[in-house]
Amino acid sequence: MYVTRVQLTDIKGFSGRRAVDLTLRGEGGWTVIAGRNSSGKTTLLQAIALALCGPDAAASLNVNIDGWVSDRAEAGYAKVDLHVDAEADAFISDLRAPSTLQMSMKWPRLTRQRGEGIARWPSVEVDDESLMRGRQGPWGHAPRGWFCAGYGPFRRLASAGGFSSHRPQPSPPGPVDTLFRDDAALSDSVGWVLDLHYRALEQEHAQQEEIAADEGAARHLLDAVLELLGDGLLPDRFQIRGVSSDGLWVRMPGRKAFPLRELSDGYRSVAALVLDIVRQIHAAYGHLRIEDKEGGGAMILQPGVVLIDEVDAHLHVTWQRWIGDWLREHFPNIQFIVTSHSPYICQTADEGALIRLPGPEEDSPPAVVDEDLYRRVVYGSADDAVLSELFGLETPYSSRAERLRQRLVALERKVYAETASSKEKAEYKELSRLLTSSLQTRVAEVAARLEEDR
Repeated sequence: MYVTRVQLTDIKGFSGRRAVDLTLRGEGGWTVIAGRNSSGKTTLLQAIALALCGPDAAASLNVNIDGWVSDRAEAGYAKVDLHVDAEADAFISDLRAPSTLQMSMKWPRLTRQRGEGIARWPSVEVDDESLMRGRQGPWGHAPRGWFCAGYGPFRRLASAGGFSSHRPQPSPPGPVDTLFRDDAALSDSVGWVLDLHYRALEQEHAQQEEIAADEGAARHLLDAVLELLGDGLLPDRFQIRGVSSDGLWVRMPGRKAFPLRELSDGYRSVAALVLDIVRQIHAAYGHLRIEDKEGGGAMILQPGVVLIDEVDAHLHVTWQRWIGDWLREHFPNIQFIVTSHSPYICQTADEGALIRLPGPEEDSPPAVVDEDLYRRVVYGSADDAVLSELFGLETPYSSRAERLRQRLVALERKVYAETASSKEKAEYKELSRLLTSSLQTRVAEVAARLEEDR
């Protein structure tokens, strides 16, 4: 399935003129949502996730909804239109699967008496059509297909209490849990790989002992997963090369292999994210459609929706520049919908898939940016992106640099007017060497004229 339209009304700040009505590209690719803090990026992803997963998933999350419904509104509404892949997404009934579905949910405002405690998700109200289609398809119990996964900014391999491969979590997180719970870890994905590892060893032993066993299915799947993870996912020539009872192992040319858990948060969070996407695709479809990628490596072909909040979290800027391309290349049929504060993430957005959320003080709705702004962001520099209306940054320089630049401009005027003292000329030359800017050439020309005058 793919999301083709999102409508939110009276959910947090999305009310009145700021209500959401977005048309999305209903296909695999990279959709980026950008906006300032408190513009509603997380809320938008959470509302999409709840509409895709259904009322049972919403109830099981058991999260606090104080403030979810907009002020002075009686209820909040979320509607998501889906394009249905007839081959990938199965209906329980014998009814012919429609090509499109609209999944809608309503959250009435909670009323509670003093001393009743924290408000939780109320009983979600769902219209009859959404409920019938939902129960037969994406909202059903263990449906085949209908792949959706959601991730918050804290994508940990371990919970706050630490991870042990020998001690799985009491309750593995659901497909969108980390989008709502900061304490939810992705250690279940490591457990899945370990299970593949053990099954592969059992199958190899069975074949050696001439015991009937599956013909190396677990080994084939494990090798494909490791090939995917090892295909340039980690920077600095680190590669995920194998698995043991201690989890995933990483190797760098010329160095001894060591466990992934010994690397920094950035490495572990990206590995956890990709591994969990693979695990959940396998859980949704019961298998992986794997194909060799041109130039080497593997890619997974199943469709679906992946929501990632603050995809740039923990990542160095060099990694931010290509993580979108890597995910799009290795999961070509997944519709990634991500939020970010990074211009480098925005520069990898597909055409027609860069969305700006207005700030909390703006009285306008979220919108796909126009072609002119898209081109300025995608084909310009990072400075061009952050200085555009997408980010609204007034200057890319630090406050200290701005003060020095103002001084430089004042000195430059005196130099041109030939009223600068020798001390001011010396200060001007020093500042021109210290500061770099788009006006560097002009500054150099003025400095050269001073040398000629001397």
